[in-house]
Amino acid sequence: MSVLFDVLTRFRVVIVMFVCIPASFLWDTLAYFRNRIVWAFFTTKELHDQRVRDIQAQILQWRKDGAKKMLCTGRASWATMSIRVADFKKECNRIMINLPDILEINTTAPRPYVRTEPGVNMGYMTHFLIPKGYALKCQVEMEDLTIGGLCCGLGMETTSHKYGLMQETILAVELVLADGSFIRCTKDENADLFRAFPWSHGSLGFLVAVEVEIMPIKPFIHMTYIPCHSREEYSTRMKEMSTMDNPPEFLEATIYSKETAVIQAGELVDVKDVPWNKVNHINYFWKPYYFKWVESFLDKGQADEYIPLREFYHRFTRSIFWELENLIPFCNHPLYRIFWGWMGPPKISMLKYTMTPDIRRETMTKHVVQDIIIPIEEMATSVAKFHDWFNIYPLLVFPIRIWKHEGDFLDRLRVAQKEGESEMYFDLGVYGVPQCVKDGKPFDAIRILREMEAYTRDVAGYQCPYADLFCTRAEFRQMFNHTLYDRVRKKYGAAGAFPEVFDKVKPEKWVSEEIGLLEGS
Repeated sequence: MSVLFDVLTRFRVVIVMFVCIPASFLWDTLAYFRNRIVWAFFTTKELHDQRVRDIQAQILQWRKDGAKKMLCTGRASWATMSIRVADFKKECNRIMINLPDILEINTTAPRPYVRTEPGVNMGYMTHFLIPKGYALKCQVEMEDLTIGGLCCGLGMETTSHKYGLMQETILAVELVLADGSFIRCTKDENADLFRAFPWSHGSLGFLVAVEVEIMPIKPFIHMTYIPCHSREEYSTRMKEMSTMDNPPEFLEATIYSKETAVIQAGELVDVKDVPWNKVNHINYFWKPYYFKWVESFLDKGQADEYIPLREFYHRFTRSIFWELENLIPFCNHPLYRIFWGWMGPPKISMLKYTMTPDIRRETMTKHVVQDIIIPIEEMATSVAKFHDWFNIYPLLVFPIRIWKHEGDFLDRLRVAQKEGESEMYFDLGVYGVPQCVKDGKPFDAIRILREMEAYTRDVAGYQCPYADLFCTRAEFRQMFNHTLYDRVRKKYGAAGAFPEVFDKVKPEKWVSEEIGLLEGS
């Protein structure tokens, strides 16, 4: 085994190019055709009902056997999109769940929605919805992210300044609880469980279906690129544009240095309004990655173009935001894109499957993947801090409107103090290798990331728990309001049956011990 680990570590680029990428391409191709066959020839509702009964039977058997271990899904740790390997599952009773299909679309309801099983990913969702003239209100960009993970974790997009996080677009959730019973939750029915569900990470029950709001769309986005050449300029403009009475439908910024950024503001347009000489198919495999294309407007100046909607939604899939360059340094070279890029990127799950302990250790100590959601007034300050802590570029910026809901995980807002009030936050994402590591200098990951977490707590912000956490349980509870969550876990029998959120999102025990991370309890 040590020899295999050594090969996987020393020849990482070769493994990614000749194993992970072809395997990912084959997997996606098979999944594409599988999804179409199921929708065309099978009654998904009948399949779904049987799948739910199978889950209930497993839970009842667990109870019959004495309920000696806590419950979790049987999904392999490497198959998730989180960078962690969920070793807590080794101590749990695994319930096998296979829920990969869309169940129905309802466009006549007061709030149109799609009802779907949790295993449906964003690639499947856009293939299904866009031809019908609809998309999720919060349509997340990475194709492999599942609707279940986005609903019981968090989902955010360039429409979140208008519609909020994914949780604000959920109309109903259907769960199987620890006693094997089925329960449906909405804002009016089992409302406490419905409100506690977001950010719960499967610690309240097994999600078996969810209804998520959709919106009518048009086939193109008219995108305007606005270059900014000072921190004050892009911070001020992002706040103004996100909080204006009629903001752009899509809004984000990509920061390329401490003082430079390009704001991207988009609106939906019909085919008849598109000048075809200004259409840019950004996801053609031979083209530069989208983030590189956006960067060019720092020199070109303000400009606009038209992008096919599905290509825009998945603009970062091809390059895994900008992380693919860390795996394959020459991946943006024209020859690579032409001769290899047609297969697409490696799946995160494939990368995790071939990850060795040495590589995992380096992802925590010499590589950063973090997002924090903090008040938009903190943008200039936070970018300066990220520069001092990491000096990694580009940085991702999504403005996000957050609504107050009494006692839920995000009930720490500074301005919105009454139910239904909101305030503007923004997500700041940093992904890559710190400059000091590239220069061969020390990078104190624990100290720096704990400083980042402390800053986030101090400004009433939130760290996105898909990433590695360096906080203690008490600090995690300080960042996230557990009032409603604790009450609901007790009321619906989840306490003692499912691990708490913190136990599901903290780093693996062996990693924490090896790098000297604080005890998580």
